[in-house]
Amino acid sequence: MRSLFLKFLVSFWLVISLIIGAAAVGGFLYAEQLQAVIEDFEAGRSMQEANAALQERGLPGLIRWRQGTPPDDGVVIFFLDERGQDISFDRIPFAVERVFERHRARYERMQRDRRDGDRSQWRSRLLPQLEAPTGEVLTMLVAPVRAPEAFWANQDIRVLLFVFALLTSGLVSYALASAFSRPVRKLRDATVAVAEGNLDVRVTESIGKRRDELGMLGRDFDSMASKLQRAAEQQTELSRNISHELRSPLARMRVAVELARRKFGELPEFDRLNDETKRLDALVGQILSYTKLEADREQSLEEVELLDVISEVVENVNFECKGERASIEADATRATVLGHRGALLSAVENIVRNAVRHSPSDNDVRIFVTANDDGWRIDVVDDGSGVAEEDLPHLFEPFFRTRASAEADGNGGTGLGLAIAQRAVVDLHGGQLTAENRQAGGLLVRITLPV
Repeated sequence: MRSLFLKFLVSFWLVISLIIGAAAVGGFLYAEQLQAVIEDFEAGRSMQEANAALQERGLPGLIRWRQGTPPDDGVVIFFLDERGQDISFDRIPFAVERVFERHRARYERMQRDRRDGDRSQWRSRLLPQLEAPTGEVLTMLVAPVRAPEAFWANQDIRVLLFVFALLTSGLVSYALASAFSRPVRKLRDATVAVAEGNLDVRVTESIGKRRDELGMLGRDFDSMASKLQRAAEQQTELSRNISHELRSPLARMRVAVELARRKFGELPEFDRLNDETKRLDALVGQILSYTKLEADREQSLEEVELLDVISEVVENVNFECKGERASIEADATRATVLGHRGALLSAVENIVRNAVRHSPSDNDVRIFVTANDDGWRIDVVDDGSGVAEEDLPHLFEPFFRTRASAEADGNGGTGLGLAIAQRAVVDLHGGQLTAENRQAGGLLVRITLPV
């Protein structure tokens, strides 16, 4: 069945039809059996036994005979006098009272028609009557007992009907729920994977072969994922190509500025051009580093010694700053992880350089390496002014710069350093990268890497 709508429609219609049909068949069989029992009471041996008990022992004998009637027949017998009261003065059900009233009205109408000579109604069926020795006329009325008792007395028809309805509805409901929930869960898992950056996920093999609306949705999802993947690859390739193409003009610009400086002497404009060229060259370099991480994903993993990586970063930063601007503290002599050394080096270096750039020159940046339950934790702590709380969630987005960093235009920031770290730590190594303001001032950037 190709349509999910038709599946639901036919399934619910089938369940309802089966339950109604079973109820109708059960009710018909019960009514037929009950009718046979009533006719047997009215026209068979039971009527004769009741009349004999009445004639021999009067009303007390008739009451005792009724009390001795087997209860398994599923009926109850009433003997009503002309006022509609039972011989035992028990309260009769409302339905029995209505039947007796209709019988009395029909009997009176037939008596009038007989006096008037109209015989057309004489063949109407009346309830059987008994005449006591005292001359009192009693109307015998046989009615089914209450519905639950009747069903229990009739081979547990109600229980069987309930079990049948429960099993049928349960099986159909389970089949419908499974047919609907399984593909929806697969689609949800695939959507979460795409949201986390895994654009290779597809659902064609699991639900794309279905011929209903869910199958159409699965195929549309795969088409969307393919287009997103192509767009991401094109964006990465475009960034890489543009960065490579910019490198040559920037190098020529720097040469031209140096030649102009030699020809015309030292001018402030040349210094400004040289600074801007350096900033563009640094930006292009970081863009290349950011796009290169995608190529690193395809390379095989290797054992990386974190302490060696961090020590190299600290040495480079201190050499460039011509002083002790970064220090490292570790609670272990070895900290080995499985990953990409170049990507981890780039991640730690960008975080440490960012911390040095935004901390006072007389304070150093501290790097703490500690072991946790399932890996290693690297904390980079600075004594700067911190980051506004509303900017913390966006700190690792590409090209995002805080207002303070944008205003301090001379710090050389491009907004890509922490984004490179985020991609290297999270996407390539399955770790976590977080940032929070310290109570004592400054920023704490934490890298968590699995073993």
